[in-house]
Amino acid sequence: MLIAAHMSGLIDASEATRGLDYRCPACQQPVVLHHRSQIPPYFAHHPQTPCHLAGEGETRQHLLGKRQLATFFSDWGPVTLERILPAIQQRADGWLDLPHPIALEFQCSPTSRAAVAQRTAGYQRLGCYPFWLLGSRYAQQKLNWRLIERFACWLTGWDLCLLFWEVDRRRLRVAHHLRQTATGTYVSETAWVISLSELVAGSTQFKTVVQNPGQKQYRAYLNQALRRATPALRPIQEALYLTGHQVTGFPDCLMATTSTAPIFGQGLILWRIILTAWIEEQADMTFVQLAEMSQRALSVVNGQTTAVRFDGQPVFRREQRKLLTILTQAGILSSTVQGWQVHGHLKWARDYTDWLENDEKNGR
Repeated sequence: MLIAAHMSGLIDASEATRGLDYRCPACQQPVVLHHRSQIPPYFAHHPQTPCHLAGEGETRQHLLGKRQLATFFSDWGPVTLERILPAIQQRADGWLDLPHPIALEFQCSPTSRAAVAQRTAGYQRLGCYPFWLLGSRYAQQKLNWRLIERFACWLTGWDLCLLFWEVDRRRLRVAHHLRQTATGTYVSETAWVISLSELVAGSTQFKTVVQNPGQKQYRAYLNQALRRATPALRPIQEALYLTGHQVTGFPDCLMATTSTAPIFGQGLILWRIILTAWIEEQADMTFVQLAEMSQRALSVVNGQTTAVRFDGQPVFRREQRKLLTILTQAGILSSTVQGWQVHGHLKWARDYTDWLENDEKNGR
């Protein structure tokens, strides 16, 4: 804690003197001023009197980062450190009191999706925009869904992005244009920002070409995963087994090379494979039935469209329309007033070896 109550006002730990009566601005319990050689001055509750506004431990990174971020965002106006918000029972690491307020949250310690969602919803009830900025623990992680679903947001000029604050270098790393290859890999661009004006300006470069594996390479990967009994692939193969298919024998037309928003778990292609196998089992489908099957297929590949701060449903619906177009052009679907009629099956190979033999016969 950097700010405490003293006498009739608030005092910053950097200006406080030991031995005086300091209180937590939120709970009014006594707090103690700490001075350490490697950590800036800070206040802390007595262990036996924890605050009802729980916060993460005050590490050197967190203490320094809060002050640095207050300076970084000061071009928008004065930043109040550790603003107490009684209406939502929260304490913001930093607060800009603008017509549309901004809260700064410097997250250095582990936290759950539920906790991030609760704090974010609290700020939104106040009409406040929360900036979640992540510390070194998160910066060291490989890009993954747990990071994305908790902290990713849409920012003008950066598309879907994650923000990492580097305390030692006093700069912001923006992982921007977050997306996912058709085979399930999460990818992004990277930019380093040293001023608020650069953050507002957005990205000036977005040119990375996403490399998706070729069809033969991807099928070989799936075949190897099956041989190794990769746990993540088991529910997918089980779902296909009930329809008489094997994952490596999927029809050629279901292959994809485009990238999407990062919502498809193990990948867009696997979602297409499962949903197509299920569609072929139907005689006809209503729009509601198709929507339900699409969501179930997404669950099988561990995909999700709902994150704390973005909604992937528009992207999901767009990819659903693309698949329906593919199946319609292949002649196994036609639209009806209430939904879709199924006319047949695509050509599936029995397995990877069967597909290779057919591929060689066709001279590909």
